[in-house]
Amino acid sequence: MKAREFPGWLRDTVLRLFPHAAPHGLDRIGRPGPSAPVLVTGNFRLTVRRVKQALTGRDAWLLVANSNGINVWCAAGGGHLTHHDVIAAIRASGIGQLVRHRSLVLPQLSASGIERSKITEATGWEARWGPARLEDLPEFLDRGQRVRKAHRLMRFPLWERMEMALVWTVLMMLIAVLAVGFSVGWHAGLVAAAVSVLMVSAVFAALPWVSVTGRGRLLTYGATAVLGFATGIGALALLGELGGASLLALAIVSVGGMSVLSLDLTGTTPWYPGGVNSLGNEFEVELADNRCSGSGECVQVCPRGVLQMNGKLRRVELAGRSKCIRCGACVVQCPDDALRFRFSDGRVVEPATVRSTRMNLLGRRTAHI
Repeated sequence: MKAREFPGWLRDTVLRLFPHAAPHGLDRIGRPGPSAPVLVTGNFRLTVRRVKQALTGRDAWLLVANSNGINVWCAAGGGHLTHHDVIAAIRASGIGQLVRHRSLVLPQLSASGIERSKITEATGWEARWGPARLEDLPEFLDRGQRVRKAHRLMRFPLWERMEMALVWTVLMMLIAVLAVGFSVGWHAGLVAAAVSVLMVSAVFAALPWVSVTGRGRLLTYGATAVLGFATGIGALALLGELGGASLLALAIVSVGGMSVLSLDLTGTTPWYPGGVNSLGNEFEVELADNRCSGSGECVQVCPRGVLQMNGKLRRVELAGRSKCIRCGACVVQCPDDALRFRFSDGRVVEPATVRSTRMNLLGRRTAHI
């Protein structure tokens, strides 16, 4: 990253949980000609920035569809990025007059909201899925637009976990320093802010090795709160501010911070399903073996390796049910309607409903497509 790009990166990163729109339309990367690939993304500013960075030194057309300034994954799941938006972008951009082919690359993480066949029916353009992560785009293009199996899976490297920790801590840190600073003292406020940063960063750094779901999450968040409180006591002692009011404020920040983080940390990761959309009524993906024709569409779009092809039976199997994040991409893409959602109370959400509705911020299917 160049120094002049840092302020924009910081702004886009801190605001990544909020809509932050870049212009939509057609962008040129390098000097694309009539045979250059056409790649699709949403108009979330941070995503557009990173796509361009990933393709530095290459020639390509970037078709930025209007996702209302929301990242591809959330926009597709919430009804803000659908095949209708891609069709509109194709028609409005005039890309058909600039290239000889009729092939475009869709982000894999948009599979929960975009039906490829609808794009072909409306425009004649054939669409294929790119890799799950942007840094794998160069190799995908070098391989003739073929995705490695490993590149279908969502990784969550340390640098990205720390970025997400930054997003969480900015608001928590400001609240801690102001609330404690005005009520107790500014030394205690700064310690409280530092403790907030430490706790959130520790959870995200340790994410591959600790539990943030089920009963195990209580141990994770509880131990982190104790760690934050103990560290804060040490800092207050060094500053000579170890009074009753400071300790009480520190305890509230430690417990309160972890309570807030536990509400839906999972929903801001690519590894776990959001917690708010299953409160009191868990659900999971269900496969009807007798319907499956073995097309493998679901395997191509699953970002967690939940579905695998059984070569002998020529059918798909649920090989990693516990890893499912319930994004619905497999349900939307299955041509046989062999996948659906089943809730713990017995209620079933059929494929037609998944395709025609999207989820709001509370995980309820209230957005109609």
